[in-house]
Amino acid sequence: MFKLHSRVKARFLFCLLLGFLTVKSYAQDQFRLSDYKNPDYQWKQLELGVGLAGNNAYMYQKLEKSNIEDRFNSMNFSSDAEIRYYATKNSLHYQGFQDFMVSGGFMSNKNHSENVTDDLENTQKSSRQDAQFSAYTENRFYNNKKQFLEIDFDFDSYLGNQKLEFTNDENPLPYMTGGHIQKYQVEGTLPVMIGMGRIEEVQDARLAVYILDDLLKSGDLGRAPVRDEILAFAKFITETKNQRYFDNRIRKIAEITAIDSMLTVLNLKSRSGASYYTLLNDNWDYAEGPVRKAGSRFSAGLAPKVYYDFSKTVSDYQDTLYHPDLIEEYTEESRWRSMDWGMDFVAAYTWEKPASLYWQHTINAGAAYSLYYEDNSGKYYTMDTLTADQHIQTDSPNLNLFMDYRLGFYPNSRTELTLDLNTRWRQYWKITTTDDLEDMKVNDMQVSNELNLNCYYYISPQLRLTVTVQNYLNFHHNTFPDYDDSNVTENNFSTNFSAGLVYKIF
Repeated sequence: MFKLHSRVKARFLFCLLLGFLTVKSYAQDQFRLSDYKNPDYQWKQLELGVGLAGNNAYMYQKLEKSNIEDRFNSMNFSSDAEIRYYATKNSLHYQGFQDFMVSGGFMSNKNHSENVTDDLENTQKSSRQDAQFSAYTENRFYNNKKQFLEIDFDFDSYLGNQKLEFTNDENPLPYMTGGHIQKYQVEGTLPVMIGMGRIEEVQDARLAVYILDDLLKSGDLGRAPVRDEILAFAKFITETKNQRYFDNRIRKIAEITAIDSMLTVLNLKSRSGASYYTLLNDNWDYAEGPVRKAGSRFSAGLAPKVYYDFSKTVSDYQDTLYHPDLIEEYTEESRWRSMDWGMDFVAAYTWEKPASLYWQHTINAGAAYSLYYEDNSGKYYTMDTLTADQHIQTDSPNLNLFMDYRLGFYPNSRTELTLDLNTRWRQYWKITTTDDLEDMKVNDMQVSNELNLNCYYYISPQLRLTVTVQNYLNFHHNTFPDYDDSNVTENNFSTNFSAGLVYKIF
């Protein structure tokens, strides 16, 4: 039995290794993904989403011997709406995209319980309204020497309001009868960079190679394409994919028809049998991703950022404040405000290299020195009387260095294997000031390393392999100069592993 298991494992590993090493494409001798340069294109999309949800639950319970009878009813209703605009554009002198989103929602909830035996009722009501707006955009303006000015913008805002109401026939004092919560939040950053270099997305060239290879193997092409024909076909795919349609069915028909016409114009098509159209459709659906890139880019500049957060919580109470037989109402209120600002001096480098149709190298490296300041304050009231006032200020300049490397392997249109190595080094110099305590100085150093492996390997239509391995090694060291340089050191290491094998019998 042991020998049989060993042979099965050996054959499986041999087949898997063979699958990694024997992938071959005609395009490897004729065309490189890094040769591809995108044509001018732009894409715009506007989405509107509306949602409604609700539920109602009722429960009745009666215990004859204990003479207990209870009823419970719950009702919930919610609605939300979202408008999202997305646009991307690529040309000789511009690369960029925009993403804007506006959303809002409403929720109402009511829970009612009744103890029939003791004639007691308890009701809880709540309602919430919120709205959110976000905007994110990247814009790189190029000259003819691939030098660029980059102006980006990242903005998020949130507005929320919640109301609570409680009633209970037996009120344990002090009893909270309700309240409301308000929250406002705004944050944004505006990086301004200068740099040189350009990175192109080349997954459409990969799709072109897969289509041409499959059609050539099936005999649906009259001859093998040359490099310039592969380039022209890849550019045509990019232009075709970035046309707008409102009906996905019509879009699919138009795209397959356009690809068929282009192959005819290139004088590559030899016949139009079932295999021809099924291979076109299969590659169009499953071979367009993942995103592959080629090129390098270096940039440096400034990134100012701001953050503002305000929350207000009001709670309504009932209690016997001045006389045991006299129940009075009063409120407790808390207000918290946080204002942060920062200025990052950043430099970053990105390198993307598709070594072949199947292998991809990616390097991201950068450094940032940041000036960062926090101003937090809180006030607390009871019956309109200020009971506490808190103010905390933190000055925290910091230095951040990082480097990421990814090795990607894509042996076919349905297989993806990536190995990621990430390392981070952060140093903070914090000075925290409060109204009633001495300044606290903390030197905080953090080092983190990650090694991750993700695999989805398509061995055959019946057999698929998935593997995930995650390794984390973190180092954290705090020094307190005002306390005789006392320090705290912490090391953490963890490994997570999962694997799965799926075999389809039918």
